[in-house]
Amino acid sequence: MNKIKTINVFTIGDSSLLNTWSNIPYFLTTTLERQGYIINRINIESNHIIQKFWDKIILRVLAKLFRNNIYWYDRTFLCYVETFIKIWRANKKYRDNDINLFITYSFYNPFSKKPNVLFSDWDYETMIKDKRQRDPYFFEKWSIMRQRKVIKKADLIISLFPNAAEEMKLRYNKSNIICLDKNVVNVFFDKEIDEKNIIEKKQNSYKLLFIGTLKYLESAKLLIKVYKDLKNFYPLLELVIIGIEEKQLPKLPGGVVCYGYLNKGNSRDNEIYYKELISAKLFINPTPVWAGYSSTIEAMFFYTPVIVSPYTDFVKEFGRRIDFGMYCEDFNISSLKHCIKQVLDKDNYEQMCVNARNRVKDYTWDSYVKKLMIKIQNI
Repeated sequence: MNKIKTINVFTIGDSSLLNTWSNIPYFLTTTLERQGYIINRINIESNHIIQKFWDKIILRVLAKLFRNNIYWYDRTFLCYVETFIKIWRANKKYRDNDINLFITYSFYNPFSKKPNVLFSDWDYETMIKDKRQRDPYFFEKWSIMRQRKVIKKADLIISLFPNAAEEMKLRYNKSNIICLDKNVVNVFFDKEIDEKNIIEKKQNSYKLLFIGTLKYLESAKLLIKVYKDLKNFYPLLELVIIGIEEKQLPKLPGGVVCYGYLNKGNSRDNEIYYKELISAKLFINPTPVWAGYSSTIEAMFFYTPVIVSPYTDFVKEFGRRIDFGMYCEDFNISSLKHCIKQVLDKDNYEQMCVNARNRVKDYTWDSYVKKLMIKIQNI
């Protein structure tokens, strides 16, 4: 195909905002612009009024009848139709493009003759079967079938994770489902990253750091229990929780700070976020199946050893044995306590910090987007 100049980027949310889907649409689009591409940002998020009604009424009823279901409004047929109308309108407005890039697997542009590229992490079926570890409910199967049709129509599908790409390639029998050989760190930090200064702060720190939303609530609770026990051995120990508010947790012991959600796009929140990341002794998220990959590799980028569960995608990328932290094999107090003590008492802590950074130092958006565009150019 001809050299790509203009890209229509379809996002569920505003891609100019950092807080849209783990910062990814923002970094992807701004990096594309920095590399010289013309980007038409197209927001295809669902109707807020209908979505609010769905979340407050229908989803609550479904939650009582079908435990742990994830049939959010953006998975419904109504949203499916609504979104394709938005895509049709956007296609009429932005005709002078070379490629349609969707930061989702749920939609494509059937109204355009230009290639469709889908970019995300994993499909809806994987989210239910692998991440939720159950079979889909009958109404979730409807959404799976709609997404299957979209993926079958796409010219190129890119996953952030190799394991997800391999599973989808087999499931859909499509060779154009790929993963680039390196992932990417979502860093919004404009100061110099001074290795010596950062490692010195970490060596003198006794701060445990947890980053995660409410879906990681049980891990935060477990970590608080372990922290209370460890405080007897390490009186200077502190615990910082980002992403969950104090009111959402049991009564907290002394030395625990909860910030709730911190928006990197807000200067004050940004300063707090990176101050805590830089001063943390250890990053911890022991959640089984999936343990906050994005925040983990960002912590590693800032020289922070990590304790996470050995979930499939992380092990696939970094190996079964890691030299920048530990795997918490069992989700219980004794296992997590053992892991934390092991790291805190390590003689080679400084080397662990360096190892963490070295494993992800090349995970930059500039590098990732260059590889991405080579793949798209070869469609």
